[in-house]
Parts: sequence; structure tokens; C-alpha cells
Amino acid sequence: MKFVIRELLREDIPILYKYITDNDIAYLTNYDKAETLEEFIAKYDMYFNGNSDGLKIFSIVLEDQVIGKLEIGYDLINKTGEFDIIIGDRELWGKGLGVKSLNVLFSYGFNNLGLNRISCEIFRFNERSIQLMRKMNMQVDGILREAQVVYGEFVDVYIFSILRKEYEGDV
Repeated sequence: MKFVIRELLREDIPILYKYITDNDIAYLTNYDKAETLEEFIAKYDMYFNGNSDGLKIFSIVLEDQVIGKLEIGYDLINKTGEFDIIIGDRELWGKGLGVKSLNVLFSYGFNNLGLNRISCEIFRFNERSIQLMRKMNMQVDGILREAQVVYGEFVDVYIFSILRKEYEGDV
């Protein structure tokens, strides 16, 4: 199985749009499905034009097919980063690809960027992502109660983080 994490390419964007507009994924990420492909592409223009300091976006590729993405925004002064991950092909959920992907991202964040803390926010109802964060040895820093509106309902948001000294990868 050929598994690669590589920098996002422009031609990946329509594939990611297909994934993010999937009903289940849109719900889990609170994505506005009214956004057009053109609007979605435009959001990435700053990144491709080199005007997005403190942000790296990677494609998750399996057998030469883009199956998802990783994104990390980082602050090198405070040595912190915040990420998100999407595995867009639902047939690949639960196959360990999230763990593999996050191991690469954490290694990049701790080793290449020199971060001390990497975090993410997960909606309370997103059980799969919560399980993934626990598998990654991430800790719950707190819960933002009814912090966001998802399809008309207030939902809690978990804050997960992992510190450099807690990461069991190749730091």
C-alpha cells in the first residue's frame, strides 16, 4: 500500500471539495455546503500565492489517489500549532490512515517547525475524531460549552492537545 503525505497541489482542490461536500463530512466539520467550487478554490489562492505565513496544507495520498488533507496553522514565536484532518473517502475510515497521517504531521510540527504544543478542536458529537485523538495520546485541555452552532444547534467543542514531551514519535 503506497501511502504518502505531500504538499497540497492545485489539482487536489476539486477532489477535496467533493469530500467536504459529502453530507456526513459536511456535518462533522460544520461546512457550509452552499459554497461553490469556485469559492472553495478561491480560499486556497492565498496559500498557493505564498501569502499564508504560518500555514501548511498537505494532501493525504493512497495508491496515487488523494483521500484527504491535513492542515496546520502555526505560531513559531509561541511554538504552537493547530491542525485539522479530513479523510474524505469514507470507505477508508477506521483503517488506521488517520493515525498514520497524524504521526507524519506531529513529526513535522515537532521536528521541522520546532513546536512545543499541537492542538485541535473537535465537536462533541464527532466520536470518530475523538477516538482518533485519544489514540494519538492527545489530552483534553477543556470543553468550550455550546461554543458553535452546527446546523441550528449549539454544540460543545473539545480542545485536544499534545506536547512535544508527550509525543512518542521521532522527536
